Amino acid sequence: MISHLKVANKKAEEAKDFLKNKGYLNESYLPIKEDNFVLWPLNQDSVPFEGNIVIRKGSVHNKKSRDYRLNLDKEIRDIAPRSFDIFGDIAILRLPSDSEVYEKQIAKALLLSHKNIKTVCVDLGVHGEFRIRDLRVISGDTKFISVHKENGMKFEADISKVYFSPRLATERERLSSIVNKDENVLDAFAGVAPFSISIAMKGCIVTSLDSNPEAIKWALRNFNRNGVHKKHFSFFNSKFEDYNFGEQKFDRIILNNPTNCLPFLDKAMTLVVEMGMIHFYSICPKDGSFQLSKHLAEEFECIAKREVHAYSPSSSLFVFDIRRNLI
Repeated sequence: MISHLKVANKKAEEAKDFLKNKGYLNESYLPIKEDNFVLWPLNQDSVPFEGNIVIRKGSVHNKKSRDYRLNLDKEIRDIAPRSFDIFGDIAILRLPSDSEVYEKQIAKALLLSHKNIKTVCVDLGVHGEFRIRDLRVISGDTKFISVHKENGMKFEADISKVYFSPRLATERERLSSIVNKDENVLDAFAGVAPFSISIAMKGCIVTSLDSNPEAIKWALRNFNRNGVHKKHFSFFNSKFEDYNFGEQKFDRIILNNPTNCLPFLDKAMTLVVEMGMIHFYSICPKDGSFQLSKHLAEEFECIAKREVHAYSPSSSLFVFDIRRNLI
């Protein structure tokens, strides 16, 4: 008997993405369908997601388990990371220092359990102005370019040269579901344009910025790959703080620069129309000590706050939905 998260069918995919990103999903078992609900198997007793925790016997996978750690000896299994990022056919692991000696065994177990993965990398941290991961291949094909499938779209990139976070898939789907056709949207730190593309495909007019010259190359390929018409996007190789917007205003602004977002909030507030929205992504302490309201102009209000994913034992990536109210 194991714990399951019971959610309505309409929330099933959102719950699955959340559980996988957090490492809460027990992939040794199949989901269970009951009436208009889906029950996702968990590897712990409770999770911070709206739904009910129920106990069921569980439906074991007939196929080889997707939990790669079951292919490891117990002493290695206990220190191997439960969750990891996947970009296309590249797996990206963060290994604690005490597990580096076992990295080859860990990578082999991962390749054995996930036949779609061709390369396993270790993430040594994000560095520099462009937020690029320092990656080292530990098993499989020596490459960093792949095509990533997400929410019906495809994004190609060299992840050793540009920023891309697979963990924001649910956020990209959320924003694309709430935009209105013909909105003017600014993606201030666009990277290879996953937010921009998902929103442009909804009929919005998107202005995308990124200071990394590699980003524009991959972004333009991805706009074309996903069939986005040129009238729906403009991409500029520029820093947000340096770009001259003139009289241009936006219905919605995406500020996705999690490690250093606050310095750009003031400028963003000057660019959004009345009743427009700013989606502000920032790594903050889990204890709630960060008070965004202190940094907002009088007419702005944070109407929603959501934890996107854990970043460290004491901090998480949060998104704050900020509205400019009528004066």
